[in-house]
Amino acid sequence: MIWNALPTLLRGAGISLALVVSSVAAGMLLGVPIGVAHVHAPRSVRAALWVFDRIFRGFPAIVLLFLAFFGIGGLPGVRIAPFAAVVIALGLRSAAYQGQIYRGALQMVERGQVDAARALGFSFPSALWHVALPQAVRFSLPALSNEYSVVLKDTALAFTVGVVDLMSRAKFLAMRSHETLGAYLLVAGIYFVLTHLGIALFRYGERTIAVPGLGRPQARRTE
Repeated sequence: MIWNALPTLLRGAGISLALVVSSVAAGMLLGVPIGVAHVHAPRSVRAALWVFDRIFRGFPAIVLLFLAFFGIGGLPGVRIAPFAAVVIALGLRSAAYQGQIYRGALQMVERGQVDAARALGFSFPSALWHVALPQAVRFSLPALSNEYSVVLKDTALAFTVGVVDLMSRAKFLAMRSHETLGAYLLVAGIYFVLTHLGIALFRYGERTIAVPGLGRPQARRTE
């Protein structure tokens, strides 16, 4: 029965992957400007970002999920779909971590390159966009592969707010078949494959855009 349920589990894995891609993309859209602000913004902005970081890096992922779905979604006139609640919670959490990743990557870019671009007539935002950020993205890829694997594991909590993802289908399969160990071992294998396939894609991207002579950051996401 367990192997017969594999197509159903794979459909759930597709939902989990969609959650990962959406959450990491949301984290990137917010994390890049956060990283820039950490390096170049006034002290008052950096202080506000310090509070943001402490909140979203300090709360457990499941607490953020419950705050988004049951807390904000429970306010009068507010309705948040389970999928959207997960993306909001994990996306903001990822943004806090990615902001630190991009901060470190931007600090690896020599300030003289930005100064040289400005001497050639670039505005400061244009120098960041055309000179510093492309290098920072390249430097950040090793840490982003780790971020992908962490967010993928965090999505295993999505079933707690009603998302019919891989874990939700695994729970139903275990209850129906009474083969709990086999069901969850199969799901563990699927997560293992998804994790290492994603990491392999990031490493392929690193090799593809690598520039000889430029260093690689060694930082990884830490709790």
